[in-house]
Amino acid sequence: MKLSFSTAWINGDISRLVEVLPHVDTLEIGTRGDGEFFTFLENLVARENKPVTSIHAVSGPHKKEKEPDYSPHFASPDSSLREGDLENIFLTAGWAKKLGTKAVILHTGRIEDKTLRDNFLLYRERLIQEGESDNLREIKREIIAARKKISGDYLETALAGLRKLCTNFPGITFCIETRLHFYEIPLPDEAHYIFERLRLPNLGYWHDLGHTFILSKLGFVPMEVWQKRFSNRCIGLHIHDVDQNLQDHYPPGYGILDFPKILKEFNRQTLFTLEINHRHSFDTVLRGLKYLRKME
Repeated sequence: MKLSFSTAWINGDISRLVEVLPHVDTLEIGTRGDGEFFTFLENLVARENKPVTSIHAVSGPHKKEKEPDYSPHFASPDSSLREGDLENIFLTAGWAKKLGTKAVILHTGRIEDKTLRDNFLLYRERLIQEGESDNLREIKREIIAARKKISGDYLETALAGLRKLCTNFPGITFCIETRLHFYEIPLPDEAHYIFERLRLPNLGYWHDLGHTFILSKLGFVPMEVWQKRFSNRCIGLHIHDVDQNLQDHYPPGYGILDFPKILKEFNRQTLFTLEINHRHSFDTVLRGLKYLRKME
């Protein structure tokens, strides 16, 4: 099993990357870091001859802030915010082209409605603490109805942005990442609509195991739906574990996911990428890598 590794774990610390490089096959470049960091990273991977198989937008030498940037306004009705995010992703795609990287992963925005967001987060917290109840099932129905009522314009805006990216960079595959929160885009029906409307060969999806597991446990989208409907569009996979409280980005084997069962659903040509939170130690990351390699 070839494994890629996301620089999300190094948290901007190049020494951590040097430590983990010998243990992984390829890299995914995450969004944490500024221009100086990404320039240094570019030079390092060239010296080490370590391929970069995917880049998560927004990243690259053009980035000014160290904190992660996940293009939150990609689907925004505010054109000034939306175009700013799109411009930054264009720059990320240009950097990917320079590095010879074929996959750019992106978040395709969120529905900017405070009530929807707050109700979803409150539902999530109560479900984890209290378990299912008639009251929570009613709240969930209200959340689903509210999202459906206001999502249309956001979906069309996201679609337009994806069209621009794919047509301007035909050599890059843009991968829509499955999302963690119900107020984010897309849900499976929305992804189907995007794929059917665009029908572009360089548009795919990136399956995040933790995100789909959590949204499934919350009762919104069964995690197996994505592969059943879009397996032919799946370019890559973010692998991380989830604990009992639905906290994610643990090394594999440190949570409750059944990896031997889940990973059988994915073609071995899929880019398998560990995306681990920086709070975990190097030793636990190594144990997670070894845990996965035993499944070969």
